[in-house]
Amino acid sequence: MIPKGQLTVVGTIDIRQFWPASTGTSSSDGDTIHLKVDPQTSFLYASSPKAKPKPIKTFIGAYVMDHTKKKVITAKNEIKIRLQGIDTPELHYPVIAKRDPSKKTAAATEFRQAYGASAANALHDHLKGLIGAAGGTLIHATLVTRINHLREAIDSHGRFVGDILVGTSAAKSINTWLVEQGWAYPLFYDSMTDVEVQTLLTAWKIGKGRVAHPGKNLKKPLLPFDPTQNIKNAKLPDGGGLNYPKIFRRQATFWTEVPGPLPGTQFKQLLEQGLPKKPDKAFLTNYFLTHINALDPKKRVTLASKIGTQGQTQFEPEGLVFKEDPSTLYAAGGSKVTV
Repeated sequence: MIPKGQLTVVGTIDIRQFWPASTGTSSSDGDTIHLKVDPQTSFLYASSPKAKPKPIKTFIGAYVMDHTKKKVITAKNEIKIRLQGIDTPELHYPVIAKRDPSKKTAAATEFRQAYGASAANALHDHLKGLIGAAGGTLIHATLVTRINHLREAIDSHGRFVGDILVGTSAAKSINTWLVEQGWAYPLFYDSMTDVEVQTLLTAWKIGKGRVAHPGKNLKKPLLPFDPTQNIKNAKLPDGGGLNYPKIFRRQATFWTEVPGPLPGTQFKQLLEQGLPKKPDKAFLTNYFLTHINALDPKKRVTLASKIGTQGQTQFEPEGLVFKEDPSTLYAAGGSKVTV
């Protein structure tokens, strides 16, 4: 069902958060952004297209339980945003899993992929260009997300999910720009609208053909996991072949949990077993767009069914619409947010 409401959050982005302006594990990658907000005034919600947006304070003190209690507005008055519908190569992916004894030292770092640094750097330079002659490091931005309930704005990791618009005239979505430039792959979820999916499909027709960008260098056979690639040795240029980021994240987790290398056959087996609280199920995109107002959960396929016996990827980035991970938002006092 297409959501009727819209949450708008206004704030500023400090471009120093992006690699290489900010280095190490505190730097933002290409598809997550920290937005500075005023908790009292930044959040506006309209329950329907004809309703007047009203200021809300629902998120003040609200939190999710992501291994630990994680407030959705930080002590620095920032929110973390997952850019909806896209996936850039990983720059510093932390594996939170039970580690095999042989991997305890190697798995202590945050892993990265080819183009992880390039994608973050490209976003930094893009935003810097929009700031222009005025200089400085801050740029005004607006988060927009279509939802029916305020609790739906937050994912299981405590991040807001939506599009970020920048620019004072003819504001454009950062999400769309990253896909159009080939720095990000489509990663669709069933919380999206048909218009949001179609917009990124159009952008991807351009982005997937850009030479020397990740869109052009996706590999279908599973590339071996390289634990030596991490945020500490990130540098430019950082090109090369890479696995689809969602596959890479599963690969990094499984590699950490088992002794020795992770051959494609073992990856396939572990993916079939699945991860806790990770549905890894999806609608085919064509079905999703055709039946968006009457989706049949039985039509979902598993991610494992789209991986070959040797670990090879048998789907295109734009071909699947994944099930959103379940999340629960709690109010400051500990009760579940139901609105």
